[in-house]
Amino acid sequence: MAGGGGGGESGEPEFQIAPMVDVLLVLLIFFMCITSAEVLKVDKNIKLPVSPNATKRDPEMAKHEIAINVRWDPGTNKSLVLVDDREYPNIADLIPYLQERRKTDERLRAVVRGDAKLPAIEIQKVMNLVGEGGIADISFAASNK
Repeated sequence: MAGGGGGGESGEPEFQIAPMVDVLLVLLIFFMCITSAEVLKVDKNIKLPVSPNATKRDPEMAKHEIAINVRWDPGTNKSLVLVDDREYPNIADLIPYLQERRKTDERLRAVVRGDAKLPAIEIQKVMNLVGEGGIADISFAASNK
């Protein structure tokens, strides 16, 4: 007798779980690939300044942001600039990289993530650098806690 779905003599079809797991794994991999491309690369060692008026970032602009992490080293009294997991001991070397990123994205915004103990002159240096890189839209990261 021709029957579909297996399942013994009662005639009720069995639920096939293997195809469902395959589909779920494909969806999981797809979403992991999409979200990892939009994550802003931040330095976890930076303690952001606190601002009670800090607002959440615009999700639409999140795709067009580049994080410029500026960490203060109290031992050497020097700042350390990190962009996309790369350290820039000479911050002038960052200008060509910013110019290239600006060519690929006209709406590029620089998000300066400065340490709370960072002197203001170091932030000013980074702002000048971002301007030389051709980026006019600059934001500053702060915590509201």
